[in-house]
Amino acid sequence: MGAALAASVIGYKMYNKKHFNVESAAPASEISAIDLHQTFVTDSSLAKNKFIGDKNKQKVTKVNGEIAAIKEDQQGNTIILLKTNTDGAFINCTMEKKIQNISAGSTIAVKGICTGYNFDAEMGIPGDVILIRGFVIK
Repeated sequence: MGAALAASVIGYKMYNKKHFNVESAAPASEISAIDLHQTFVTDSSLAKNKFIGDKNKQKVTKVNGEIAAIKEDQQGNTIILLKTNTDGAFINCTMEKKIQNISAGSTIAVKGICTGYNFDAEMGIPGDVILIRGFVIK
């Protein structure tokens, strides 16, 4: 009986938990796209500690950089790829809203949640740093 009550209370609190608002959150850190990517390449442990939060405490990062490309994923989300110093590697930003009036070659700042670094060393594929729930900062 006690376990069922505890589970009910926890479930109720999780269901009613306030949604984390990335757009209005103050960034925990600010960095250039080039430096963010380089940090993950050279010291992934440091990068994870500094830029990636956990499920209880999300870290917001503001990334400044030049747009390499703007795409759309299968769900219709806008994806902004920010240039790094590594050919074929980007800061891959999935945006929360449709983005207008920006183009490749423009310099912007994006605020979002960094979730990690995807790469495949065996296949020689350079990695992208992934940023989700992004917003363009004006």
